[in-house]
Amino acid sequence: MRILSVSLFCTLLACSTVAQESTPAKPAEAQGSSAESKMDPGIEAALKKYVAAYEGHSVQNLLAVWPDVQNQKKEFGKIRQHLEDANISDEHMSLRPLQTQTSKDEAIVQCERTDKFSKTETKTEFSGDLNMGASPVQSPPPSSRSSKKAVNKTDKVWIKLHKDHDDWVIAALSEKPLSF
Repeated sequence: MRILSVSLFCTLLACSTVAQESTPAKPAEAQGSSAESKMDPGIEAALKKYVAAYEGHSVQNLLAVWPDVQNQKKEFGKIRQHLEDANISDEHMSLRPLQTQTSKDEAIVQCERTDKFSKTETKTEFSGDLNMGASPVQSPPPSSRSSKKAVNKTDKVWIKLHKDHDDWVIAALSEKPLSF
């Protein structure tokens, strides 16, 4: 009986050792090594406001998080045209921080930006007789055809932020590296 007990104990011990060795390790993502997990919560909040302004097509919300953009006439004109375009729908933007540099009241975040949306395109086709003669109506009349085109853009951007009282706001956004 004693030999059976020792044998059973050794078998259980060996089984528990094998079970511990086969336990999977935590994935690298769960260990918090990304640029986003090290980011100041205020900077992260500003980036989320930027994304929400785009997804909501709100120029006013964009100006709240990036007040100086209205002084950058060319950039602001392109952004405003995009946000106010009635043919753009189902917009989903994401920013994935790759690298963050901070100083006392400034930060530069390099991000991978993905913008997905649908753009409705309308084409008018003319066919038939353009010589109306005595009839004031063209036969057949022009026809319009609409189709939705999926747009998916991914690029790298550098976002420069500065502290405005207690909040972080965007100072500049560029597709080229920025510095302090």
